[in-house]
Amino acid sequence: MPFHHPVIELPLTVAQFHTLPRNAGYKYEYLDGRAVLSPRPKTFTGVLDLAPLPRPDGFDVRPLPAADIPSLVDLFRHASAHTQPFQSLPNEKAQLAAADAIHQTADGRDGPVIEQACFRVYGDRHPDPVGAILVTLVPPEVLTEPFAGEWKEKPPPDAIERKLGVPHLTWVFVSWWEARRGFGTALLAHSVNALLEMGFTHLASTFALDNGPSLLWHWRNGFRLLPQWSACVPPRKATKPAE
Repeated sequence: MPFHHPVIELPLTVAQFHTLPRNAGYKYEYLDGRAVLSPRPKTFTGVLDLAPLPRPDGFDVRPLPAADIPSLVDLFRHASAHTQPFQSLPNEKAQLAAADAIHQTADGRDGPVIEQACFRVYGDRHPDPVGAILVTLVPPEVLTEPFAGEWKEKPPPDAIERKLGVPHLTWVFVSWWEARRGFGTALLAHSVNALLEMGFTHLASTFALDNGPSLLWHWRNGFRLLPQWSACVPPRKATKPAE
């Protein structure tokens, strides 16, 4: 996603500095009476070997047209409120960061959107969706080379039909109030089965080391780690959200 992690400075004593809880996405330094936390987000790449998954009962999962992806900004912002970098940003900047992330996917900058594998899920307490899964097509080298998840050249319009890349789980998110109720896993099951019907065999994913719930979710759902590519994320210039 676009690089929005802020530098955090805290006036602390040395003793207080040493008691700070450490976040894996930051470098910790003590300078002139201040704790300086510099962003150093680290990611892992994982892959799921696709096999049919049972669709859990009791979940209202519906297709997500690509044209509706921009409408998910507020849901994404709420779902990400307790994860970095959103947790450390003021509300206005966090909203802009969420919009930047969603519009980047909607505009195809994360690779062509595989619309058939994108879904949203509804709960029983609100008429709006409570979660969504967004899958894009990335270069096949994502499974064999570090930082190979971006197309060097724009892929052809029929890249998905010709299976010129690997599906990538770009986003799966659920409203904070509905988290840990199985919505994310239900979304994954629908995406996996849709990808199998299209003839794909693998689903790649990239997740942050400092996001413990995401790491556990990937492990619980069968993703295997490609450990040689855990590394710092190279900074990317933020882009303006689409109007």
